[in-house]
Amino acid sequence: MTELSTEQLLYLLYTFAYSTEGTVTRSTVRNHLSKKRRPNAKQVCESLCELKLLESPKRGRIKVTEMGMKALVINLQTTEYKFRSNKGAKLLNALMACLKLAAKYNQINYQNEDMDFETFLEKFEKLYFEERSRQELRGFVAIRSQEICQKFKEKNYISESNLKKYFEQLKSQDIVFAVVEDNEEIIEWVN
Repeated sequence: MTELSTEQLLYLLYTFAYSTEGTVTRSTVRNHLSKKRRPNAKQVCESLCELKLLESPKRGRIKVTEMGMKALVINLQTTEYKFRSNKGAKLLNALMACLKLAAKYNQINYQNEDMDFETFLEKFEKLYFEERSRQELRGFVAIRSQEICQKFKEKNYISESNLKKYFEQLKSQDIVFAVVEDNEEIIEWVN
């Protein structure tokens, strides 16, 4: 992933914060930057466009690309930059939106290592019995492997390959019993 300079990070953040309907003028972004950062704004914008983190759909207007949002979110997690002035609610709202997007990109800093099988087993068992209890209240229990694996992935950081490998390991070690009904695999905890 692209490591951004402080100037690039701030330019992307301000572009995101002050965009209306997805785009913003270059002059709006420049005017909201601190006076110290304004002289380099044009060069910073051009460098971000070259990196494909910004694009200019209309003359004089820019927008953050999907790749730019990902770079922004990831770099915000590791930056040492400290804001010295309050630029208003738009910037704070932009930071909050970036925090929400962090989960989408599965790049939370403390989760950069994949989990081992023992951790997977413990967390999966907990999720399984929570789901089972929830379904028992409705009177019918059918825990679909595809759905529970998706829920597991949403709640935990794990690579797709390890999720598949560990789930197959659950079945091969007879920890869960699986049966296919109507083209859907349904599982039951053996213990």
